[in-house]
Amino acid sequence: MMNLRRCLLWIGTLLALACGQARADNCSIAPTDITFPTVSSISSSDVYANATFTVTCTWDNFLSGLASPNVAVCLYLRGGSGNTSANVTLPRQLANGAKRVNYNLYTDTSYAAAKVWGGWLGTDTAANVITFTLTKSDNLVGSLTKDVKLYARLDADATLAAMDVSSGNLTFSSAFGAGSVLMRYTFFSIGLVDCLLGVSVAMPFTVSAPVINDCTINVGTLVFPDASLLSSAVRSTTTLTTRCSLNTAYTVTFSSGTTAGNTLSARKMKGGPSNELVAYQISNTLDGASLGDGTGGTVVLSGTGNGATQARTVYGLVPPQLTPSPGDYKDSVIATVTF
Repeated sequence: MMNLRRCLLWIGTLLALACGQARADNCSIAPTDITFPTVSSISSSDVYANATFTVTCTWDNFLSGLASPNVAVCLYLRGGSGNTSANVTLPRQLANGAKRVNYNLYTDTSYAAAKVWGGWLGTDTAANVITFTLTKSDNLVGSLTKDVKLYARLDADATLAAMDVSSGNLTFSSAFGAGSVLMRYTFFSIGLVDCLLGVSVAMPFTVSAPVINDCTINVGTLVFPDASLLSSAVRSTTTLTTRCSLNTAYTVTFSSGTTAGNTLSARKMKGGPSNELVAYQISNTLDGASLGDGTGGTVVLSGTGNGATQARTVYGLVPPQLTPSPGDYKDSVIATVTF
């Protein structure tokens, strides 16, 4: 009788160990935060970032690998904390207080609406679950991994252009945690298996973007018409454009030019066969004060950005003077926007 009891106890222990290890088969995920590079609020180009989430599924013993060599994995995503509604995913938004910018997360670089990561019931993208199956073909103890590539795009749209960041650079973000992101998995033998009844795993992460106030400047070449004599004034114009973030105050200053001896109020072009000089002026009004840095009677341009391109006319004047030798006369002036 004693021998029989010992045999039954040994068999019971073996079965308990086998069942316990089967229940230990599991999947985990290592998400990473997604951070966009610095975003200019006046950018005319979308801004991109990417990340890799690594899924690892482990079979703990030979029996579980033999009975359930497959595992179905599904990743679900909702709107995130940046959205005013958690069920709105087209677009998703990053927030800084009440301010928001538009972005989304995609499963490939087509950046198509059908490739927006979703899958959460009740959202705009409920059908867009990320799903895949891993198969342990050798039926042995061990793990398999899957890298899930994600692609983020922040839209350079009217919402971004209208963003007021004049008080300083701002960080916009959206957090995904309980109730907004989830992984589910199910180990199985054969056939097709749905993840909905599987084991749930938390996978929190954050998306963020630093958005800065910014200005750009562009000045066309000032070309004077041909003149055989400089006995009378020669005039020309060009266009200076600035684009600055909404409510960003800025000034534009001008250098004296590259010709030796130039000053802000007395510029000259050099050229001809003997490097002769031709005096000229630039101003923001017809025959007005010279553009410079605000010293010595010169003036600067100033304004406040509205997120759109602002254009000004720059006037050029070659006053009457002795006519030098025929040739091309040139000077280079640098315009600098400060904000």
